[in-house]
This record gives sequence, structure tokens and C-alpha cells, in this order.
Amino acid sequence: MGAATLAFIVIDFLRLHLHPFKSFFVILFGSLLRRREFTSLTGGSYLMLSSFVCILAFGGGLFGMTPESGKAAVIAAICFLAVGDTVAAIVGLSIGRTRVFRKTLEGTLAGLASCIAMAYVVSVLPGLDLPFRIGILGAVSASVVEALPIEVNDNVVVPIFSGTVMMVAFQFMH
Repeated sequence: MGAATLAFIVIDFLRLHLHPFKSFFVILFGSLLRRREFTSLTGGSYLMLSSFVCILAFGGGLFGMTPESGKAAVIAAICFLAVGDTVAAIVGLSIGRTRVFRKTLEGTLAGLASCIAMAYVVSVLPGLDLPFRIGILGAVSASVVEALPIEVNDNVVVPIFSGTVMMVAFQFMH
């Protein structure tokens, strides 16, 4: 994971600083980029970086978590971003009407529902140990932090924050 993360960041660095590489990248992936990603790291690099941090911080069973619960927290936190944020964006853009900060209530609620579904799926996967109630806390925290108007990229904040919440909850509830 470290090598893949480094590759993403190096490609982004080359894209941002070498014009021929940027032109080639834009031809291949320009239609997938958001406006701000033309001048900063892509969401993919942020996703890789936060996933790597989650693996390092939670995956080894640190902080009193078993290795199985640490792995489950990593999987859940990344799913909250990959599934929850995607569902929130699709619903928010397509049917969202009620604005809450820069997001829509409809998108946030849809994202929360999908995060809770992901928490359930992770809680029943064999070989992992994440009680559903702890997964729900992670899902709620992921949805709340995604909806807040903070300037740090969601792809970083959502998995790291929700993973931290689950880690702390594991200490008190397990």
C-alpha cells in the first residue's frame, strides 16, 4: 500500500510540475478531474494517502484493538468514504434540495444510510471483529464530518476521523 500511495503522489507531482506530463494526464483523465484537481492533488491521491494512514494507525491492532478489529475498522473507514461519500454525492446532486452548509440534507442522509449498511456488512464478515454498534458510531462520524464545511479534503478526513472514532469507541464499548 505504501508503494501504491507513493506512486499516486509521484504521478500527481509530475502532473502538477511538468507540462508535458500534465498534458498527457489531462488527455487521459481530464474529464474525470474536478476543477480544483487541475491545480492540486487528485482525490485518488488523497484516498490512497488516507487509506495508508488508516492501515498504519488502525490495521495492526494498536490501541488495545485486536488485529481483527483493527482490520475491520480500516475496511469500514475506507468503505464509508468509497461508498458513503459516493452515494451522498449522487443523491445530493440528483435530488438534493435542502442545503446544510455546502452539502444537501438528502445527500447526507443517503450517505449515512449507506455507511450504516457498510458497517453492518463489515460487522458480519468472517475473520473480522467490529461490533455493529461501533460501526454505527463510525458511520455517523463519517457522515457528520463529510457534511461539515472544513477545508481539508473529504478523502482524508472521512476515513481517518471515522477510524479514530471507532478506535476510541472500541476502548470503551468492547
